[in-house]
Amino acid sequence: MRVIILLGGYGSRMRPHTWSRPKPLLNVAGNTVLGHILDQMAELTTGEVIFVVGYKGNQIEAWVRENYPHLDSHFVIQEEALGQAHAVWLCREYLQNDEDVVLAFGDGIIEADFGQLKVKGEETGADAVFTVQPVEDPSSFGVVAVNDEGYVTRFIEKPQTAEHNLAVVGINWFRSARDLFHAVDRVMKENRQTLGEYFMADAYELLLEDGYRITTLNIKHWYDAGQPQNILDTNMHLLGMGYHSPEAIERSYAEEFMVVPPVYLHPTARVKNSVIGPYATLEAGVVVRDSIVRNSIVDSGAVLENVIVENSLIGEKAEVTGRAQSLFIGDNARVNLK
Repeated sequence: MRVIILLGGYGSRMRPHTWSRPKPLLNVAGNTVLGHILDQMAELTTGEVIFVVGYKGNQIEAWVRENYPHLDSHFVIQEEALGQAHAVWLCREYLQNDEDVVLAFGDGIIEADFGQLKVKGEETGADAVFTVQPVEDPSSFGVVAVNDEGYVTRFIEKPQTAEHNLAVVGINWFRSARDLFHAVDRVMKENRQTLGEYFMADAYELLLEDGYRITTLNIKHWYDAGQPQNILDTNMHLLGMGYHSPEAIERSYAEEFMVVPPVYLHPTARVKNSVIGPYATLEAGVVVRDSIVRNSIVDSGAVLENVIVENSLIGEKAEVTGRAQSLFIGDNARVNLK
């Protein structure tokens, strides 16, 4: 089985953090977004893994080769941001046989029993299995409509009603790589664009028109990493679900600071006279002195001193400093230190 992971976006909603590095390499709960994706998909990535990269893709390639050297990795460059179907079309040399393939979108972290993708396809006789998650408000998602037998009948982009609420979350199994390529190739040849981009939804509709049988698999959790608040929410959920540092409290006793768990502390992070947590991630080489850090991600090499940091993303090697104040405040006084 081959796996194709699409990582070609600009990450414009995560700027300024993505000016210097691609969004898949942003840190959350002790790993990068891409690292979490690869760890979750480990049972699928035993064959070739094709990464489609764009903006600063050389950083992604270097990071994968350093941190996941066991993967049989290949890299395809999407030089123009022409959409998902175009990205898959660029992988055509890997899609010329009838072996099965998994297509994954790298803009979120999905927790699921991925081994069941192929199993469900084989058990039901489906040609494809799409991961989905029920959502309360489907108006900002692409969703599927399914019939009584559990097969997809159509794809709906950003529906205006809640009649269909199964959001397509972006890791999909196809029985035939060749069939997938023929669909995206037809999208390209027929110039099926929306706002200048080629979307996989159009390829999926073509597969349905050709009689493709697509069923669904519910996932356990879906964590978005596309916007600052979403990545903070993802950090909070992952820390709460076990991606924290179990030795953090013991470290705090020995190194004279306080921890309010859950937190992730990289072994090389240095903390003094500070309160860390809850839901704080301190990456490699971070220095925190005389500060409070909660519900925040502090990236590698950053320095915080005499500050209170909350609901924040602090970039690599950033320096944030405040100042201590001596106050003599009389009875019944009201002081607002901004």
